[in-house]
Amino acid sequence: MILGVGTDLIINSRVKKLYAKYGDRFVDKILSADEKTEFYNLKSSKKSSFLCSSFAAKEALVKAFGLGFRGIYPTDISMQKNELGKPELINAKLDNVKHHLSITNTDSYTLSFVVLEK
Repeated sequence: MILGVGTDLIINSRVKKLYAKYGDRFVDKILSADEKTEFYNLKSSKKSSFLCSSFAAKEALVKAFGLGFRGIYPTDISMQKNELGKPELINAKLDNVKHHLSITNTDSYTLSFVVLEK
């Protein structure tokens, strides 16, 4: 049974500008501790894409839950890739819920789609 569907589309240049302006303060508001470890080990050319993918996935998730960022915050959610490279989200609210995450990136946009099912 499908519990929720969420999608998010990000204009990558907006995230790049925010990161350029706020640096680590922006990273601290978006990424979980685990994600920050991965982020700081990336080449500079990959950092913007990582931020866009992570934030789009988290936005799509909270939309699928129907909550927005109330009671759950971007730093409470981690995005990671499984052994096959498929992106997954980690959060206590997902413990009893199966989720499907798809992310696509272009030079200009990042799109994320989440389906929650019981």
